[in-house]
Amino acid sequence: MGDTSRLTCLDTTVTMPDGIPLATDVIVADDGEPHPVLLMRTPYGRASVRGNHDAIGMARLGWAVVTQDVRGRWDSPGTFAPFRSERLDGAAAVAWCASQPWSNGAVAMAGGSYNGFTQWLAAAERPAALRVIVPAVAGPTVRDAVYEGGALQLGVFSAWTLGIGAVGGSYDAELVKAAIADLDTWPGVLRSGVENTTLPRISADWHRWLDPDDAELWDPLDAAPALRDEQGAGTRPVGPQPAGYHLAGWHDLFCDATIGGYTLLTGPDVDESVRRRQRLVVGPWSHASLLRRTTGRLDFGVAAQGDFNGIAEEQLAFLTAGIADRDVPAGVRVFVMGANRWLDLPDWPPQTTPTPLFLAGDDALAWEPPQEAGADHYRHDPGDPVPTGGGRTLHPVPPEAGPLDQWDIEERPDVLVYTTGPLERDLTIIGQVRAHVAFASTADVADVTVKLVDLHPDGRAMLVVDSIRRVRTAPGRPGEVEIEVGATAMTFAAGHRIRVEIASSNYPRFDLSPAAEQTVHRGGRAESRIVLPVHHTVEAVRT
Repeated sequence: MGDTSRLTCLDTTVTMPDGIPLATDVIVADDGEPHPVLLMRTPYGRASVRGNHDAIGMARLGWAVVTQDVRGRWDSPGTFAPFRSERLDGAAAVAWCASQPWSNGAVAMAGGSYNGFTQWLAAAERPAALRVIVPAVAGPTVRDAVYEGGALQLGVFSAWTLGIGAVGGSYDAELVKAAIADLDTWPGVLRSGVENTTLPRISADWHRWLDPDDAELWDPLDAAPALRDEQGAGTRPVGPQPAGYHLAGWHDLFCDATIGGYTLLTGPDVDESVRRRQRLVVGPWSHASLLRRTTGRLDFGVAAQGDFNGIAEEQLAFLTAGIADRDVPAGVRVFVMGANRWLDLPDWPPQTTPTPLFLAGDDALAWEPPQEAGADHYRHDPGDPVPTGGGRTLHPVPPEAGPLDQWDIEERPDVLVYTTGPLERDLTIIGQVRAHVAFASTADVADVTVKLVDLHPDGRAMLVVDSIRRVRTAPGRPGEVEIEVGATAMTFAAGHRIRVEIASSNYPRFDLSPAAEQTVHRGGRAESRIVLPVHHTVEAVRT
């Protein structure tokens, strides 16, 4: 790609179609040659992105590296409305990159979290120059990241919004001070009601975020329809669907959203030329522990650490091949927790045997459906909710995300606990865990939370995956609630037990439903159960 011994650093702006100039940096070899472009758009400051992605190193490899502050953040003027400008602004930034004299016209985008969502939303406009995306811990549909099972992910998005107000924006000093004060008392500040916090002052959309059915807000923030549509919107010309390297963590709050991005571009209706240019890698990480060997209170070994597992090298190889329209590393690579090893798969999800475990009497989790019907009761009190204890969280204060011991939570009277006997042999599950709970509530709206737990022989009850489902009920009348508990890859070792916890709150991870008396029906015709995607036969491990 020419002599890259000398680099040029450009401090410039890119003017959006409505006239707003976005602060943009370019690092490129001073060799007079055109280069492929790596574009990263962020609300967190261009300097942080340059450091995290080694912009100088990438430029020396022949890339023109472009970093840009999104609208209303850091050095870019305008109003920051989370996600809402990233679709058109992102497409305009891609077009600008492709048109510059130092560009060869081919653009890739990279980055994680919000920087990953900027890729999906830009891709929704199908810009002709966008050839590759490398979204980490981010998916194509923003609403699916903000809401889980119908419940608002209150913890992460309240803390994140306060953080946006506290640093990096153009807010006045009084608002910045108030945001910092709210962060300092988080999550206690939420107990007085979000209308009494600085949240609506930081984000004009905050109250709209509280409505999961606001189609005018959420529909434009969904890249999936445009990426499914080969013809594009109307007669507008569209570019190709991009090659994609999708990086996720089993304990990340956007895990299923990231996997959903991969499956969106590898579905049966997608052209083969697009399917074979997608790669999915899922490790044992949380949002904040990406590529580290430890997450929560478990050490997953050297194989989980980014320095030793080849992921960075593979991403670079993917970018290099993808931008040149050559064959890219494809397929799926997942880390199987418990066994602590990587496994290569041709696609996602793998072939598995759906295996139910049934809620039974005496707090048991049974391999066969109990004949005797029964019911378990608890009172849900939003004034004293079940506290968040690890899992797919991203909170500014402890406890941290990931696998934590649930023993103290299991002692609460508003948490139901069901456990198998010790496993005789290892049991591996890979795929989506689902639950079906025969549930009744005295409230019109109720939450059902389900946790899958690995009970160690030493008594540690380590969280594997969990989720929530908000339902409208006919008070007092039972109905089956289906919960997508989440995707995972886990080996329950011989001698361990499998445990399921059921409750109606997980705070502050999720917002709260009204107080109610709750009933879980089991046995007989109820058949409340969790369904595990067993990767090998389960017959030998039954006890």
